[in-house]
Amino acid sequence: MNELQAILNLIFSALLGDLASFLSPRLIIAKDDTASTDGRTWIRLPEEFLGIRLGAKMQVFIGLLAHEVGHWLQPLKAITEVEQKTGIHHDILNIVLDVHLEHCVPIIFPLFAAPLEGVRVVVRDAHKLDYEKGYKEADTFLGAADWALLFGRFCVNSRLSFGSPYALIQRKSTRNRKIDENRMNELVERVDSVVSYSCAELPGYIEQLANDFPELCQSAPSFGGINPLDILKSGSDGLDIVRQILQNLKIGTDQASACVIEERTCGHDTASAETLAVSRQLQKRWDVARGCGVIMAPGRLNRLSALRGDPMPFTMPAHIKGKQALQTKVVLIVDWSGSMNVNDSAPWKAALQAAQAIALAIRSTGGDVRAAIFAEHLWHAPNFSADVLFATSLGSISLHEARGEDTDFSWLPQVWQAFPDYRVVLLTDGNGNPPKAILPSGRKRTSAVLLQVRRNAPTNVGQIETTIQSFASSFVHVDKLSELAAAWALLIPRRMQ
Repeated sequence: MNELQAILNLIFSALLGDLASFLSPRLIIAKDDTASTDGRTWIRLPEEFLGIRLGAKMQVFIGLLAHEVGHWLQPLKAITEVEQKTGIHHDILNIVLDVHLEHCVPIIFPLFAAPLEGVRVVVRDAHKLDYEKGYKEADTFLGAADWALLFGRFCVNSRLSFGSPYALIQRKSTRNRKIDENRMNELVERVDSVVSYSCAELPGYIEQLANDFPELCQSAPSFGGINPLDILKSGSDGLDIVRQILQNLKIGTDQASACVIEERTCGHDTASAETLAVSRQLQKRWDVARGCGVIMAPGRLNRLSALRGDPMPFTMPAHIKGKQALQTKVVLIVDWSGSMNVNDSAPWKAALQAAQAIALAIRSTGGDVRAAIFAEHLWHAPNFSADVLFATSLGSISLHEARGEDTDFSWLPQVWQAFPDYRVVLLTDGNGNPPKAILPSGRKRTSAVLLQVRRNAPTNVGQIETTIQSFASSFVHVDKLSELAAAWALLIPRRMQ
């Protein structure tokens, strides 16, 4: 319960920032069959889901939680009005909404992709045979559509929120002679396309779907309650402020997100004398005094007190609980694309040395540094260890030179989610694909160093700055490699803010 509530708080903190403490929903654990939400004030999770007890497989319940949060991103009030206006069957409507949200949520919170997949696997294992039997025996298009879409939701490809159940429709053992298969395939294609619509476009999409498929608007009872996620207790709208934050989010599948790849480091490059010297200079920026005055106590001789003749001329630092300086936490991310390898690898080597100097300086003052490299994907060591900055290779990647094929920033949401209270500072020398979902809370704590962009890409400076500003609250241009470490340091606050 506490772990799930903490995850829920983290989600809404990322979505709402400072407003999260006022607008976050309550988490309720109940003796229900499945999870549900009113889209406004609460989220309910069951004590048991398809035979799995809460705590036995936490990933499944995290997936249920992420699923219900997805409904908060949808305009539920407007969707309910469309449902009442058109008469579209609620079972069909719920499947469409679930397909949409389970595609949308991992774009915003990539680490929820695996838990959502886990839920789909559990449902598939429990009900695949039921869906096949239901489709075979359905005596109306509406009933067959419900079973076919459920099969597509859970039994075709568990990694996706929906897969075409074409094989089920064409399979001889389940072929239903009463159903127009061409019409069913048209419906499947339309449901599959819902992932290309934004949250704000959902009501219009659903109304058009109902108009084009009036067979879905017949009055009929539920088809056996075989969809374990078919409990959307709406009646009220989701958070307007959340959808306003995401109103420009397009969730199409035209562009795949960059992969985040974990590899093991190999070898070790000792920091050079020059890097160590720069590190000592930078250390002063984060070397914040952690005491709060002094008290009279056995310790160091206070010469001024001794001269005054004080009976107790000794003092020691007073560490008052709650007054220590906040720890500096930062994720350093270095561009590994091939363009960083010009001039005998000078930009890449300079960037790596600057990152080393910063990492050593922050570590020496008690801070926490994580690191990664990126090009067409993002690569990191286990736990995003900053040891990657001092390694000779990362998996099959040589860190002596940069050889990435492209530049892509679409991995950023995963870093934001993995390190919710860290400053993210990246270095790049070019333009690339921005994230599909950019939350203000993530952008606020992200900064960038633009390395020699004005010199090497003078005609693209404006375009590169526009891309960077879309996901970073601040950036600086660096034209001289000798200024690189100082520029990085300026973007990292003395303490996490």
